[in-house]
Amino acid sequence: MINIVISGYIGYSNCGDDAILLAICEGIRELNIEAHITALSKNPSMTMKENNIKSVYRFNWKAVVHAIREADIIISGGGSLLQDRTSTRSLLYYLGIIKLAKLYKKKVMLYANGIGPINKRLNRIITKYIVNQVDLITLRDELSLKDLKDIRVSKPRMHVTADPVFSMKTIDRHAVNILKDAGIPLDKPLVGVLFREWNKLRYEDVLADVCDRLIEEKDVTIVLMPMEYQEDIGISKRIGRRMKHQAYVLDRELDSSSIISLIGEMHMIFSMRLHALLFAALSSVPMVGVVYDPKVSCYLELLDMPSAGDVSTLQQDKISHLINHVYDHYDTYVEKLNRIKVDMKKKAELNTKYLMDLINE
Repeated sequence: MINIVISGYIGYSNCGDDAILLAICEGIRELNIEAHITALSKNPSMTMKENNIKSVYRFNWKAVVHAIREADIIISGGGSLLQDRTSTRSLLYYLGIIKLAKLYKKKVMLYANGIGPINKRLNRIITKYIVNQVDLITLRDELSLKDLKDIRVSKPRMHVTADPVFSMKTIDRHAVNILKDAGIPLDKPLVGVLFREWNKLRYEDVLADVCDRLIEEKDVTIVLMPMEYQEDIGISKRIGRRMKHQAYVLDRELDSSSIISLIGEMHMIFSMRLHALLFAALSSVPMVGVVYDPKVSCYLELLDMPSAGDVSTLQQDKISHLINHVYDHYDTYVEKLNRIKVDMKKKAELNTKYLMDLINE
């Protein structure tokens, strides 16, 4: 029996991070080994229910130490865990888990991590010191590899793979019932709009105008979806209120499987949420992305999908032009995603291959 502990942004009702955990657990189970998985979570009961694994409260240090002491391998991943844009405290938490694992002489893997930005000099020094003790690192993009090299992490084996969600095998198609329950008509193409608050910027008016123009020009139905309910529902409702035409807000908290299923039913999506873009790619749903972080720009390039630019400089005409281009050349974009997602899936499956190599050492 292999005991595996997973550390990440778990139990915060963030659909992207919840999907990452699902994908990691699914990948481990497909290795056909006897594995006992424990996740460090903000909400252990929810994590256990959704993933059928053991979970302990991530800030109960007695339970965390016990879990690490009993583990064979510690997985730190995925997502952007090692960064100080959110806070130094968040960075130090994840580095602390890694350091604790190495104090107990455990194998540690950074699993499909997105790295950075790490801006503060002391944080970069601490990160270099601790991450150089890790046994194996897989990264979800080349930009993350560059960021690690910039802070002089060089000792562990490092491989660029892809975000774990691309390796997901099963996507539950139950979105139609959710849409019907919400009173959303299905007689027109659906366009999913997924945005978040960012740096106190106010861009609701621009987004509302873009959505109104899309309704007028293409006769679509706009569906505003919160990816992380508590954080996104406010801006979703404000966009809807500012529109001249009717839009529909999915005003309920949904798990990652439901969001993936819903995005799969969209004709296209317009989003600044990274994992909304990745979920769209899973179902070959064309997209236009908005950049708030280099990771979004990086993945739009990998998927060869259009970017509307930085969230701080949004322009209605530019966005509408891009959306119309995707809409008018729809089959071309679908074919592109059909081809690219196969390659991304192969790269994402390398994460579990490298994990198995580490287990066998």
